Amino acid sequence: MVDSSIIQMAPSIKCRHVAVIGAGAAGLVAARELRREGHSVVVFERQNQVGGTWIYTDHVEQDPLSIDPTRPIVYSSVYRSLRTNLPRECMGFIDFPFVIRPRKSRDPRRFPSHGEVVAYLQVSLRSLRSRR
Repeated sequence: MVDSSIIQMAPSIKCRHVAVIGAGAAGLVAARELRREGHSVVVFERQNQVGGTWIYTDHVEQDPLSIDPTRPIVYSSVYRSLRTNLPRECMGFIDFPFVIRPRKSRDPRRFPSHGEVVAYLQVSLRSLRSRR
């Protein structure tokens, strides 16, 4: 029998207003877990879409030495044919699995393309918003 006088209760978690910087995979998982713990969360992203380093662009740096301070900066490190090196089953959120979504434009492979990862993250964000 356990003596209840020696069991200490964990302090209750106070709801906080939290800002998450970046809407890539890490930022979205942080937001999901913070929301799950009962916090109010806002995610900030400098790009015009969700996806972080998974977003592909064919733009390249015109000034790789960063000499021109007014240059447009390219934030993508993804190449056109990039696919994940983990199976989709390992990449999903625990409460939102990265399953194959049947549509003509989707990538059904077990190791999907960067575009499929971005699509998953976008749908994940919508599911996060709907849980408010």
